[in-house]
Amino acid sequence: MRVEFVPLPPVAAASRSDLGIAPDHLNPASLRSSADPAFFRTALQAGLLGVMANIIPFGLGMVLTGILAALLYHRANAGTLRSGKAARLGAMAGAIAFAATSLLTVLAIVLLNSQQQFHDLMMKAVEQGVANRSDPEVQAFLQWLHTPQGFGIVLAFGMAGALLLSMLFSAVGGVIGSTLFRNRSQPPL
Repeated sequence: MRVEFVPLPPVAAASRSDLGIAPDHLNPASLRSSADPAFFRTALQAGLLGVMANIIPFGLGMVLTGILAALLYHRANAGTLRSGKAARLGAMAGAIAFAATSLLTVLAIVLLNSQQQFHDLMMKAVEQGVANRSDPEVQAFLQWLHTPQGFGIVLAFGMAGALLLSMLFSAVGGVIGSTLFRNRSQPPL
């Protein structure tokens, strides 16, 4: 017995809307914010204004940066901002605020020629944090930290951690802002 497979004739492709399928929010193509020109512009505006909000301690300034991003986006576009997009918007605004704050800090340190004061201040803060520990590992870490390589590596990891925290808190602020400023009569964007 012999089985033969006959190819099916080509069928015209139906669009997703013809089939009644909602957009896939997990599709990487739909996650891109580049289709929305106001997205980056709003994140940039909120991020630059967020530099001033970073003065507020305990991460509240970063949360306010995300809320500000959601507010600016809501004013620029009618409709409700989805939580995922609001989180991305807040995270992007937080990253921009962090980058601008870091740049201003580095410029101030270099222009004021206070690199040694910055180094001493950072070392004093670390030493106070581990002052009660007399473990040999802690003492070896402190000796390594006094080397240029050790200080540079710890500073780089600290900056990366601060960037991630800034993005996280600002993303939370973006979600809070999207909830606060949503228009309940329109579907989410």
